[in-house]
Amino acid sequence: MSFLDERKALTREKRLSSLSHFHGNLEALIDETSGEEIKQRIRTFSQIHDDETIYAFDVLSTIEDAAIIVNGSIGCGAIGIAQNNNENFSWYSTNLVERDTILGGDDKLSEAILRAYEEKHPKAIFIVGTPVVAINNDDINSVILELEDEIGIPIISIYTDGFKTKTPVTGYDIVTHSLLKYLVSNNEDVKEDFINIISYSEDIEDVAVIADIFRELNIKFQILPRFSNVDEIKRASKARASVVLNPEEGEYLAKELEEVFGVHYIETDVPVGFRGTKNFLLKIAAFLNIEDEVIEYIDKAETELSQVVIKDVLKDKKIFVDVALSKVSAYARLFTNLGGEVVGFSSSFVDLDNRKQLKKLDFLPKTTIAIIGNGQQFEKANELAKNSIDIYFSEKSGSSFATDEGAVVISTKNKVTYGFKGVEVIANTIKKVEEFQGKYRLKSSYKESFKKRSGNWYVKQEVS
Repeated sequence: MSFLDERKALTREKRLSSLSHFHGNLEALIDETSGEEIKQRIRTFSQIHDDETIYAFDVLSTIEDAAIIVNGSIGCGAIGIAQNNNENFSWYSTNLVERDTILGGDDKLSEAILRAYEEKHPKAIFIVGTPVVAINNDDINSVILELEDEIGIPIISIYTDGFKTKTPVTGYDIVTHSLLKYLVSNNEDVKEDFINIISYSEDIEDVAVIADIFRELNIKFQILPRFSNVDEIKRASKARASVVLNPEEGEYLAKELEEVFGVHYIETDVPVGFRGTKNFLLKIAAFLNIEDEVIEYIDKAETELSQVVIKDVLKDKKIFVDVALSKVSAYARLFTNLGGEVVGFSSSFVDLDNRKQLKKLDFLPKTTIAIIGNGQQFEKANELAKNSIDIYFSEKSGSSFATDEGAVVISTKNKVTYGFKGVEVIANTIKKVEEFQGKYRLKSSYKESFKKRSGNWYVKQEVS
């Protein structure tokens, strides 16, 4: 049965038994996630982290001809400030106040919808939910039904609430569910000669690299939902197949397109590192029957990389990797091949789908540090200090704590990390940052006595 039969997407905890609280080693993590369900843990002390509303808002803000209405207080609406560098991005806030939480905010929502339509003339309007509206249980659908016929464009509710899940990637699922249910065309009988490249969190640099590869191999494509438009999302059901850049984020969309609309899902690895990119391209080539062209492309890229990448650039360096679980094995193998020692990793969550990624880490020691959590800088700082980490490699923002513990920070933000180009960029970045090792250590944010404590003292087994 398709999940689209549900009114809204289930949280990752309910759908896939997602775990976002763990601190131990690789062996223990594999053991704890090997059953039919994953035992839940809680943190009695939790540091800053994103929620699913922020994740949903982030991907919606890249749909170029849509408008977003944040239905909540002005503080919740402030999540749009971070996207001000996007010229095609339009967002509004209903600015609910105490009176609206008692009497209802329907009038303000109607006013915001009409204003967005009159000012921006979007092809779709998304209404993002917030805690205030979720707690009050406001009747958003009645406003949508009343105004959709009047303005003649889809008005789509995104059922986020900001507190029912500890796994923020649920926000991508919620967006996916609404797009499939209310925007994607139901006419799936006629397929066209293009592939959906599914992207949710990737920077434009990574998406551009993959797009360049597809163009060089003469593969027609469209990218969605990130950096797409409303018409492209509607066409998703007409694609010949779909491929996902990061399966733990976009597999929900690919599987539902396959089950409901008959769009074949090409299951691949994340195109990170030489091996990951090679496997990514070979899976697509097998589906399209273009193996010879792709193998020739891969061989050429391997030759070029061998001339620019120094294999022992990470010799005697200890590295901590803080990325999505679907990317850990690719980065860990890349850094190992470059002569480094990966002593630990951190990821936001592990669930019944992406736990298979743990088996790909069999080349790492069983004692490798494993932290599962959204945010949690103290836990990471604790391990960085105790293990004298040289390089902290992260795709997340807010990594200054690692510098305070003596590690050099390599951030993937606004850098190419996908494809063969990504291997070259990462290797060159490593060479550039080596000279900063140990030069800019600042005073730690944590007292030495605090860091002597176990990093997982507040991660507890959940009692039902």
